[in-house]
Amino acid sequence: MSQEKKFQRIDREKLPLFYRFILKIPIPAISTSIDIPSGIFYAIIFPIFVFLDFFLNIYFLIGFSFPINIFLVCVVPVVILVIFVRVTADRFINWWNSAVVGDYAQRDVKEVLKEYLALRENKAKEETTSG
Repeated sequence: MSQEKKFQRIDREKLPLFYRFILKIPIPAISTSIDIPSGIFYAIIFPIFVFLDFFLNIYFLIGFSFPINIFLVCVVPVVILVIFVRVTADRFINWWNSAVVGDYAQRDVKEVLKEYLALRENKAKEETTSG
């Protein structure tokens, strides 16, 4: 990527209407107050929801009559999908704004090496003077 094109922050108000609509979907307050790492989110929580959805769909198919059961079997996975898309979009925007655009600065390796060697040299001088 050239130096003229810089990464820009994602402004939630300037997103297309579809994304703004998804980000306005309310999610339970517990998920916003606890920051669950993505690995736990996708490795534990998501499979639990899919597993429970399977049994919930079986219950809907057996427990309700024909038109209602098909509607419920279709609606519940869509609701779960929308919730997970909302959480994923929110996490991506937060990650992009903090990690990619935020404090990240591309550094020259030689410059970093010089700083590191100067720091080591200063530390060695301090150890000899204090010892």
